Amino acid sequence: MNTSAPPLADLLRRDIGPDFPVVSGTSKADSPLVISETVDYVAVEHVVIRHVMGMIDEEWKLAEQRVTHQDGRVIDEMVVNVKDAGAPDWQGRRRFYFDITAGWHATYG
Repeated sequence: MNTSAPPLADLLRRDIGPDFPVVSGTSKADSPLVISETVDYVAVEHVVIRHVMGMIDEEWKLAEQRVTHQDGRVIDEMVVNVKDAGAPDWQGRRRFYFDITAGWHATYG
């Protein structure tokens, strides 16, 4: 049995549409999801989180967001509080990492 899942970018393009502006990556710290959108890149991040959390049937709420510069890349880390769908209390956190270099440079130079 093959247990390896397709890359997140491939899943998103399959589920959302072939023109969804993601290139590669897993959204983990060591492999941020690369976003090619140069205008509404934050909206793309929210679509990704909403889609992933829906796939695993968890509710989420943005808790933290921070931008860092790493080796010439601009990385946006988003931390979300999570809970099982319908649960009364937040049960933990998940982190998503996005490479927003294209959009950052288009906006800020």
